[in-house]
Amino acid sequence: MDYNAGTVVKEVLIVEDDEIIATLIERFLLQHEYHVTRKVSSGEDAIYACAEHIPDVVLMDISLKDRIDGITATKFITALFKVPVIFVSATDDDKTLSRASMVEASSFIIKPFTAKDLYSNIDIAIRNDLLLKKARNFSHTKVQKLTQAMLSELDAYFILDDRGRILFLNPYAEHILNIERNDAITRSINYYLTFYDTRSNEMYPDAFNDVVRESLVIGIKQNIAVKMKDGSFRHVTVKATSVRDSANEMIGMVMVLHLMTKREM
Repeated sequence: MDYNAGTVVKEVLIVEDDEIIATLIERFLLQHEYHVTRKVSSGEDAIYACAEHIPDVVLMDISLKDRIDGITATKFITALFKVPVIFVSATDDDKTLSRASMVEASSFIIKPFTAKDLYSNIDIAIRNDLLLKKARNFSHTKVQKLTQAMLSELDAYFILDDRGRILFLNPYAEHILNIERNDAITRSINYYLTFYDTRSNEMYPDAFNDVVRESLVIGIKQNIAVKMKDGSFRHVTVKATSVRDSANEMIGMVMVLHLMTKREM
């Protein structure tokens, strides 16, 4: 939250693939005391937007048409960035409600909705989130350090699901692998990275299981090289940390690929 002349500004991220509805939500919010940080239309852009600027709350459409739906995006936004998410959906069938109940959304607004529906749900979600974080002595420092590192450090950061599919990669990862961010989303990390053991010169047949998952256990995977976009090989280290939900179930991992300098080698 930002403070301006003593007024608390509540920052809201809108995730909606119907531009008319997104604009309506934005208009409702601007008539009240809210600030819209961004409007995005996909789950992958929602995750990236939260890394760029952590909002106070996310309004999330469930049935997004792109690669990552609202439920998957919510799992990682709440686990990684500790931001409350409110589902906004025209779908209220049992199957959708069952899937939605498995993630940690703060509430569920059914379309069509009123401005009052938005205001009341946002205020309750933010207030409950603040109370919960206060009770748990939550520190924003860890989350802020993660987001700053993801977007500014000269290391390749990836968020992967538990099957090794890419849900997020930072600009440096795009650069060193010569890929566009949206092209990589939901593709396996194995599609882009080929690792070699620098001691035996043998290729690891499964980058995700043989290198990334192993680094969860040993801390930092060393003595490996990766094939670059120009065909050359670079010595690297890989570090992975698990992403866990509130039930301590592992839903994915954050992987950091570090290109070693000559001095480090």
